Amino acid sequence: MMSENISFALQITVVGMAVVFAAIMVLWGLMAILVRIAPDQRKESKPEKLTLNQEQAERKRRVTAIATAIALAQQANTSEPHEFPLPPTAIVSAWQAVMRTRMLNKRGPTRRGPTQ
Repeated sequence: MMSENISFALQITVVGMAVVFAAIMVLWGLMAILVRIAPDQRKESKPEKLTLNQEQAERKRRVTAIATAIALAQQANTSEPHEFPLPPTAIVSAWQAVMRTRMLNKRGPTRRGPTQ
């Protein structure tokens, strides 16, 4: 009975692995077919030659962009100092304060000060 179970488990394993590898091979074949059928999207385009006016306009556009970036960076550096932001939540929440107070009241004073 035990060897029957093991042989049945091995058969199931072999069939499962065969199905997985067959599916991988089918997908591989489909991808190969699609690559051959699909048109080649690569087009070698030669850079356009710009006229003198277009080159000047492009230079002006780049200079304007660079000047704007520099002005924004300088403006960000000269801003007034700001206060530290508040923490997103209270350092000790109300629930924590109540629970800690309850524990202190339950235990009593833990330390005696120099005057006591």
